[in-house]
Amino acid sequence: MTLDQTLNQSVGEQIRAEELSLRSTVPPSQVPGYRMEKLLGQGAFGQVWIATNLNTGRSVAIKFYLHRSGVNWSLLTREVKNLVSMSGNRAIVQVLEVGWDAEPPYYVMELLENGSLDDLIRNRGALPVPRAVELFTDIAMGLNHSHGKGVLHCDLKPANVLLDQDMQPRLADFGQSRLSHEQTPSLGTLFFMAPEQADLNAVPDARWDVYALGAILYCMLVGTPPYRTPDTVSTLDTAGSLPERLKRYRDTIYKSHFPRAHYRVPGMDRWLSAIIDRCLAKKPEDRFDNVQQVIAAIERRRTARLRRPLMILGILGPILLVTIMGLFFWRAVTVAESDLSNELREGALQSNFFAAQSAAGTLESEISGLFRLIEEEARRQTLEDHFSEAVDTAGIELLQSLATDGDIPEESKSQLLAIPARNELDAHLKARLELMRSRGFGATKSTKFDSLFITDRFGTMLAAAFAGDQSSSPIGENFAYRSYFTGQTRDLNESTPRKNVQRTKSSHLSVPFKSTTTNRWKIAVSTPISVREKVDDKERITEGVLVLTINIGDFELLANNPAPKEKKNDEENTPAPSQFTGFAVLVDGHEGSREGTILQHPFLSQAGRPIEGQADLKFQIDEPTLKRLKETGTYRYIDPISKDKDGKAYEGEWIAAMEKVEIARRGSDEFERRQSTSLLLLVQVPANSITVPVAMMGQKLAKLFLFAVIALLAAIVALWLFVFRFMRLPDSFAEASRARTGTTENRPGTSDEATLGIE
Repeated sequence: MTLDQTLNQSVGEQIRAEELSLRSTVPPSQVPGYRMEKLLGQGAFGQVWIATNLNTGRSVAIKFYLHRSGVNWSLLTREVKNLVSMSGNRAIVQVLEVGWDAEPPYYVMELLENGSLDDLIRNRGALPVPRAVELFTDIAMGLNHSHGKGVLHCDLKPANVLLDQDMQPRLADFGQSRLSHEQTPSLGTLFFMAPEQADLNAVPDARWDVYALGAILYCMLVGTPPYRTPDTVSTLDTAGSLPERLKRYRDTIYKSHFPRAHYRVPGMDRWLSAIIDRCLAKKPEDRFDNVQQVIAAIERRRTARLRRPLMILGILGPILLVTIMGLFFWRAVTVAESDLSNELREGALQSNFFAAQSAAGTLESEISGLFRLIEEEARRQTLEDHFSEAVDTAGIELLQSLATDGDIPEESKSQLLAIPARNELDAHLKARLELMRSRGFGATKSTKFDSLFITDRFGTMLAAAFAGDQSSSPIGENFAYRSYFTGQTRDLNESTPRKNVQRTKSSHLSVPFKSTTTNRWKIAVSTPISVREKVDDKERITEGVLVLTINIGDFELLANNPAPKEKKNDEENTPAPSQFTGFAVLVDGHEGSREGTILQHPFLSQAGRPIEGQADLKFQIDEPTLKRLKETGTYRYIDPISKDKDGKAYEGEWIAAMEKVEIARRGSDEFERRQSTSLLLLVQVPANSITVPVAMMGQKLAKLFLFAVIALLAAIVALWLFVFRFMRLPDSFAEASRARTGTTENRPGTSDEATLGIE
């Protein structure tokens, strides 16, 4: 005999049950007044069929017992008798008709097609607390009705709780039930059976069903019954006999720690956990005496939960009033702080606009100075002579071969490099570059020009002078696609046919481009060279382009940019007004994917950044922010540099304004016009230089307010402690009285008032 079977089967009965499973298409018998529909299920001793009442049309379940020899008719008779005696209660499966004299015997009961509570738990897992409590209450009500009729279930488990069409529970399978006055033992199902019930000499007790109730609620909330683990199941399965198995089951419960998994269920409260603990008490005297007490505890829990909002309101009411007044005060301070900060920010933003305009003007002057410098250099007779002689010596055929659209022949480059007149032009450019770097231009005493070179009319570099060492010579390379040669606002595709490219007709500021050696951004100013001379009474024009390049970071305005100091670790969370006044940033304004790219920033000038080898390193302002900077500026600017691991000093919000860089150029009509360079100058200052002093003032006011609130809350807490003390006095007297009479119960893990459910 096993604990989770109501009846036993012999080997022969198991064989007959297997034979019965093969004959499921035809009902064993016809029941008068019913039409058999389909087989619902079958077991060792019979089948359950769905049928329709011909008079009412109601669907029912008819259970047939197909062989009498293996059936304990006294148990079945008791089950049906007990079910009939409890008919009328909605929480118990209803028996509608009994046919013991028929062949085979049967009884008709209501049809519950939603399966059992065990099926629900297996399919869905643990149930939410509200749904579990709802089912538990209905099960307890049905069980209480059963006890009221003098019937103890003795085998209560999720598999014996069926669900009706409204998913409400119905108690079923009273095959192990006993009348309250019976002395015959009854075995339930492992892990839902009280430990004292697992004894072949045990006398039925209502507290068995109380334990099973607690185990069902625990199982609904946790997903498994209490004490059930792979180890305990293995221990029980290895028992050699039924008495040994029962003993191991009792020992498992008594020696194991009290189950606590339900404490970790979301939504669990102390009232409900106390009810479960008391139902599952290992000693029967520590449990509820009957199911009625369980229902009363559930009702007390419901009342306490309804009363809890009122108690909370009583506690929080005064605090709420204080909070409302505090919020008004806080709001007034916050609004004042915000308004003052905004006014200061707006003022700082306007100052930034003026600073950006002034800085842009300074940069415009520097660029205009470069234009004058390159144009004066291009008009020097010495340069013109060297240039025309180098072109004449090279010859049109060589120059055209260097301007081919395909790969440039190495022999053509070598031939160009060997021309003496070209070498003299190289020397001239080198001397002029050194002179320009030493003299500088504008207000500076020296300028770090990067290179000075000259191209022919096809865009091929004829001669060049560089400030630093070159790993490879670009002489003979064609740069017709560069904007400094074409005079356009962008570089052309390198595969553009050379015959389609025309050189610039006027002085031009190129598109910024990256140095292939330093990864730093450079810019070039270029001007056309046109040498007119007479040869054999014919006028000849020798054309080319003179180009001067400079690292963007070497402009005087940008080279003198201050940089903020990085915070030390102990200063990172310390708000303080910044002593840093701000700096200028040059941004690429050319339309397309490069728009918003930061060309020069103090960060890029520190320690030679960008780091060598990171040729693709690019910091860029996102499009919405760039649009806002162009239109109105912002005092919530986030510097893209701050995203770099070394850019911590630039974190936080900045007040930033932007201005276009334009240069004044005189046209052929001698009128001066302003031309856009597609460069944008951004001036940014740290926002905390404005906001931190205001915030510090607000913090002082907040501290004073906080001290006042703490004092008031302390007074409220003291008053409530005084009230609670007097509210608990009757419970204390009752506890003392129980102690004197020896009736105090030692229940597992809870105080008396927690076990019963605090009101």
